[in-house]
Amino acid sequence: MGGLVEVSRCPIFRHELDVPVVGPMGEHADTVVCEQSLPMRSGPCCAHGRRLHQSPMRFARTLLAVGILALLTFCSHSQIGGRRARHVAHITAPPSGIAIFTRHNQYVEAQVSPRGTYVALVSDEQGDRSLVFLNLATHETTSVLTPGDTAMVGRFFWVNDKRVVIELVDPSGDLAAPVNRGELFAVDADGKGGRLIFGYRAGERQAGSHIRKAERDFAWARVIATLPHDDKRVLIEEKSMREVGDLLGDLYKLNVYTGVKDHVIRAPAANVGFVTDETGEPRIATGLDKELGHRFFYREADSAWREMKNLPGLTRNAFPHGFIAHDRPVYASDGTAGPFGFFAVNLDSGERKLVAKNDIVESSSLLVDPTTGRAVAVEYQPDMPVYEILVPEHPFARVISGLLETYPDEHVRLLNSTTDGKQALLLVYSDRDPGKFLLVDADTMQADEIAQVRPWIRPESMAQMSAFHIPASDGLTIHGYITQPRDADLKQTPPMVVLPHGGPHGIRDEWGFDSEAQLLASEGFAVLQVNYRGSAGYGPDFEKAGYRHWGDRVIQDILDATRFAIRKGFADPKRICIYGGSFGGYAALQSTIVAPDLFRCAVGYSGVYDLSLLDEKGDIPKTQSGRDYLRAAVGENAAALRSMSPVYNADKLVAPALLIHGAKDKRAPIEHAELLREALTAAGRAPQWLVESDEGHGFYDEDARERMYTKLVSFLKENTGRARDDSARDSLGSRQ
Repeated sequence: MGGLVEVSRCPIFRHELDVPVVGPMGEHADTVVCEQSLPMRSGPCCAHGRRLHQSPMRFARTLLAVGILALLTFCSHSQIGGRRARHVAHITAPPSGIAIFTRHNQYVEAQVSPRGTYVALVSDEQGDRSLVFLNLATHETTSVLTPGDTAMVGRFFWVNDKRVVIELVDPSGDLAAPVNRGELFAVDADGKGGRLIFGYRAGERQAGSHIRKAERDFAWARVIATLPHDDKRVLIEEKSMREVGDLLGDLYKLNVYTGVKDHVIRAPAANVGFVTDETGEPRIATGLDKELGHRFFYREADSAWREMKNLPGLTRNAFPHGFIAHDRPVYASDGTAGPFGFFAVNLDSGERKLVAKNDIVESSSLLVDPTTGRAVAVEYQPDMPVYEILVPEHPFARVISGLLETYPDEHVRLLNSTTDGKQALLLVYSDRDPGKFLLVDADTMQADEIAQVRPWIRPESMAQMSAFHIPASDGLTIHGYITQPRDADLKQTPPMVVLPHGGPHGIRDEWGFDSEAQLLASEGFAVLQVNYRGSAGYGPDFEKAGYRHWGDRVIQDILDATRFAIRKGFADPKRICIYGGSFGGYAALQSTIVAPDLFRCAVGYSGVYDLSLLDEKGDIPKTQSGRDYLRAAVGENAAALRSMSPVYNADKLVAPALLIHGAKDKRAPIEHAELLREALTAAGRAPQWLVESDEGHGFYDEDARERMYTKLVSFLKENTGRARDDSARDSLGSRQ
C-alpha cells in the first residue's frame, strides 16, 4: 500500500455569508475524465441514461494550517462572440427543500495545469457553466470565462501551463449529452489572449499576405488529444457543416494561439474514435459495423490507415484502449461472458499477455503513465468499484492506494496530473457524497481539498446504496443496487420506487452518489436500480442479450429484481411504483403493462412509447449508423414492435400514470407522449401530464427541474400513501 494520504480540509472556495473566500487549500467540484476513460461500446442509444453519480468520502486529518482568508476576486474577464463574460460576484446561497437534490452540481470538472501552477474548474451557476482559474501559489482566482449567448463550457484541455482550449457546447436536456457547437475557444489562465480558434465565427480574411492566418470553418470540431511535445497545438477532428448524415472526419493539428491548422489524415470511416500513442500521434481508430460489432484500423506514423481484421491477438470482441509506439503493444480488453481479460497485444506478432482480469465485468478505465503511456492500474466496477494495481511502486499507484486506505468506504478517480507526475488531481466519492477534488503531492503524500461537487450536501445524512446480484428467471445473472431510506429500520417496511436506467445499451447504473435515488430516499422510499440485460459493462454477450428484447426479457429482468426486493423485505409489496427517464420511461410503462398487479403507479419521463415510431421520428434515424442501431437493437418486425409498445397496449395499463416530457425533445419527440396520452384517455384512464415548452430530452433549467421533481414526488406519495414532513428533508442540506 502507498500509506495514508494526509489531507488538508481547508477549502479554497469557502461558503460563508454567501461570499466566496480563498484559503490556502482546496474545496469543490464534480465529474471528469483523465485516467483515459474507456469509450462507449455501443451505437447511439435510444436515449441516454442518467449520469447523476459521483461520490466522495471522509478525509483524514488536516496537516496544513488554514491561512488568512482572502476575498475571492476575479482579476480579468474573457469574451466570446463580442459578449463580455459575466462577473461572478458570489456563490448562490445553498439550496433548500427539493432543490437540495435537483440543483446542478456546483463544480463539474477540474484539472491541474502541466507544471502545477493552476487548477481550472468548471463551475455551474443555475445551469450556466463557466471556467474558473485558480493560482495555486497565491490561492486566488485569476480569471473566469463565461461564454456568451447560449453557449457553455464543455470539455477543456491544458495545452501548456498557461493556456487551455475549450469545446463550446449547448445544453440539450438533463438526459442527453450537451451538444457540441463545433467551436473551440482558447484562453490563458490569467484571462488574456482569449479568442475563438475554430468555427464559423473564427478566422480572418486571407488578404494578400504570405503569413498564414486562421480561416473560418463551416465545420464541427472536437479535441482528440493534446500533444506532449508541442505546447502550441492540439489534435482535433473536423467534420463539415455543409453535409448531413454519417460524415468522414479529418484530423488536424490546430495552433491554439493563431487558429492555423495542419492536416494530418482523414478518418478511415465515419463515427470512429481514436487512440493516440505516447507522442499524441493517432494510431488506432475504432468504430462499429452494421451489426454493431467492432471495427479497428491501424496506421504507422505518417502512413495510411489499414483495417485490422485478422490480427491474431485481437478477437471481434476485443476493444483497444491504448497504444505505445516504443515497443508496440496495444492495450485491449477482451472477453464475452467472463473472465474479462485486459491484455497487452503485440501489434506485429499478435502475441498477447494478460495484464489484468475480472470475472464479472469489463474494465471501466485504464490509468496510464503520462510520459510513457504504460498501464499503471485497471479499474473495474463489478458491484463496487475496485482497482487492480499493476505497478505498485508507481507514484500514481501509491497515491490511489494511500487514498483508498485513508477513505476505506470511498472510491478514488485520478483525473489528471502534472507532466512530471508529481502532482495529481483526484476525485474522492462515495454513494453518500457527490465527491471532492483533491490535489495530491505524490512525493509527500499530502493532499489539498480543492473543491466539493455539491458543498451543501451532508454525506452523513444521505442514504446508503447496497449492491446485489441474482439469477433472472431464465438463469442469467443480473446486478443492481438498492438504496434504503435512513429510517428503513423503523416501524414499517417502506414503499419502493423501481428506477430503471436509460439507454438501454451503452450505459449502466454504478455505485456512487445518485441525486434521484437520494431524493426519493429522503422522501422515505426505497429505490431499486437494475442493470438488466443489454446494460453496458458486463460484456458483449450480456449487452446483445437485450437486443430486440426491450419489451420482454429486459422487462422481465426488472420484474425479477423487483420481486427479489419484496422477498428480502426491502419494500412493502402493496406500495411499489416505477419511474424512469428516456428508455427508463419506456421500461416503467411497459413493466406496468406486463405486471399490472405489481405496481401502484408508473411515471414516464422523456420516454419512447411507440417503438415503430423510432425509425420515423427523432434524431436517431437521420444517420445510417442510427438506422443500423435501430435495426440491430430494436428490430424491424412490425407486429413485435406493436406488441412491445405501450401506445398499442394502453388498455392493459391499469395503474395511474404520469407522463413528463419536454416539447423540444429531439431524441424522443413529444409525439410519443401525446400518442400514449390519447390511447390512455381513450381507454378511460387519462394520465397526469407535465410538459415544459422550452425543455429537451430531460429538463435542464433548474426551475423546470424543481417543478418536475415536485410533481413526481407528489404523484408517488399520492399513490403509495407515503407522507413525510418536508422539514426532515430540508435538514439534509445544511452542511456546516
